[in-house]
Amino acid sequence: MTSIKLSIKPSIKSFILCVLLLSILFSFSVPAFAADSGQPQNNTFYTNLNENNTLPDGAVYLIVDGLGSYYLFPELKGETLSGESVQKASLSVLPNIWDRGFRISQMKVPVPVTEKGHSVLVTGNPSADAEIVGYAESTVMDVLREEGFLCIGIMQRGDFESMRSKFDVIIYDKTNSVNNMDFTIQQNSFNGSNQAVINDIVSVFNFQKNRALSYINTKDTSEKYAGYNRWGLDTACEVLSVMEKYPGQKFILVISVGAVDSTGHYRGYFAYLDAVEKLDKDLEKLFEKCRRNNLFFLLTADHGMAFEEQNKKGGGHSSTKYSKTKESLNIPFIVYGNSIQKNVVYYEQTGQEDIAPTLLSLFNIQTHPRFSKGKVLPAKEKAAFYLQAPEPVQIRLFQLTGDGESEVFNSLGFNRNAVFSQYSIAGLTPGSYLLKWDTADSKMKYVQSEIRFQITSDTSIDLSDYLIKSSDSLLPISNVLPQSDSKISSKYMKPIYYLLIAVINIAGIGGIYYFYKKSGFSKI
Repeated sequence: MTSIKLSIKPSIKSFILCVLLLSILFSFSVPAFAADSGQPQNNTFYTNLNENNTLPDGAVYLIVDGLGSYYLFPELKGETLSGESVQKASLSVLPNIWDRGFRISQMKVPVPVTEKGHSVLVTGNPSADAEIVGYAESTVMDVLREEGFLCIGIMQRGDFESMRSKFDVIIYDKTNSVNNMDFTIQQNSFNGSNQAVINDIVSVFNFQKNRALSYINTKDTSEKYAGYNRWGLDTACEVLSVMEKYPGQKFILVISVGAVDSTGHYRGYFAYLDAVEKLDKDLEKLFEKCRRNNLFFLLTADHGMAFEEQNKKGGGHSSTKYSKTKESLNIPFIVYGNSIQKNVVYYEQTGQEDIAPTLLSLFNIQTHPRFSKGKVLPAKEKAAFYLQAPEPVQIRLFQLTGDGESEVFNSLGFNRNAVFSQYSIAGLTPGSYLLKWDTADSKMKYVQSEIRFQITSDTSIDLSDYLIKSSDSLLPISNVLPQSDSKISSKYMKPIYYLLIAVINIAGIGGIYYFYKKSGFSKI
C-alpha cells in the first residue's frame, strides 16, 4: 500500500499562525469594547416576582372637596366648636370599599384650602401652590405621562390654569358653582398622546356637558347638590367605557367633585352629612366599573370641614376659627385594587403629601414628582426594591426568616455575562432582607459585601452613598460596610485593565510582523 504524506509549506504554516494570533487578539479586545459599551451595564434590570398578579393599566383618583375623615371613620371622635359630638354619616358603599382595600386613619393636610390641597395632592410637596404645579416634572401627571399614561381630568374644583395644563384633556366648571354651571373642555398637546382616545373622550365630554343642567333641574336643594356630584361621577363612568375600547392604554382619571364642600359652607352640618351619604350611594357604579376593569381606585379630599354648632347653617375650613381644628385638617385616603392590601387600616400619622408618591408606587414607578417630599405608604401587598450602584454589580437578595436565609433573587440566574448598575425588583413580601454583592477591598481583592435592611413599602438602596432610603427612614449603613473597603473603583481598575490590553495588542502585533517577515510574504 502506498502511503500519502501531506506536506504544508512553511509560508502556509506561518499564515495559519498569523490568523491564530489575530483571533487571540480579537478575543481579548472584544470583551474590552463590550465592557465599555454600556449596553447591559447602563440598563435597569427589571423583574416582577409576583407576575401572577396582573398590574392594572389605569387609576381613578377621586378628590371629594371638603370631605373630612371625622365624618366617616368609626375610630375617630370629632366635635363642633361648641363641643357637640360629631355624628358619622350613614354609609354603605365606602365601608365596602375600605373593607376590601387599604385606608389611612390619620392623614393631615398642611393647609385646609382648596387650591393648596389640590396642589399638594398632585405634587407630593406640603408647601406646593399653583405656581409649583406649573413647573416641569412637578406632578404625578408629568411622571405618568413619561411612562405612557394618558392624563384625563373631570374637575369641579381645583381647576386652576397650571393644574389644567397638566392633562391631555380635561373638562372643568369655570364658575365652580352648583347653580351656575359652565363646563369647558380643554385639550393640551403632548408628544406621544393617543389622539384617537382623546377624540372619543372629547365626544363624551361634549355629550355630558349638554346634559349637565338635567342633573340639577330640581326644586329639592339636597337633590340639586347631589346631582352636581352625580354629574361628575357619571361622566367618569362614561370615560371608563371609552377606555374599555383601548385595552393596554395606560391612564389616570382625576375627578374632583365639589358639592360636599358647598353644602358644608352654605347649608350646615346636617345637610353636609346628607350630601356625604348621597355621594356614598352614587359611588357604587363608578367603583364597580373600576373593579370589573381591574383599575386602581383612590379616594381622598383636599381638606375637611368644621362646624360651629350642629344647628347653625354654614361651616368652614380655611377661616381662622376653623383652620386649626382636626375636623378641617384631617382627610380620608382609601385605596382599592389588585395588589392592594385587603381590609387594612394604617393608624400611624401621615400627611397629604404622601399620596402622590404612593399613587406612583402602585404602578411600581420609582420616580417621584420633582419637588415631592412625601413618603410611600404601605398600601401594596407586595413591595418593590430598587438598587442603584456606582458601577455594574451582580447581586443576590435573601429574605430573612426564622429558618434562616431564603434566596428570592440572584442576578446570575438570569444572565451570567450581564451585570447592571440598576435593579428594579417588584413583588417582594414585606419583611427583613439581606443583600449580597461582590466588591473590592483596599488591596483590590474581591470580597463579598452585604447589608441587612427592612422592607415595609417600596425601598431603594444607593450603594454609592451607602444609605438605605426607604419610605420610613434614612438609615446609614456605613457601620455595616466600611466605605474604604466596599466601593469598586473604576478610577483605578479601568486604566489597569486597558493598559494590560494595550500590552497584549502590542506584543501580538510585533509577533505578527515577525512571522510576516519570516514567511516571505513581504517579497511576494
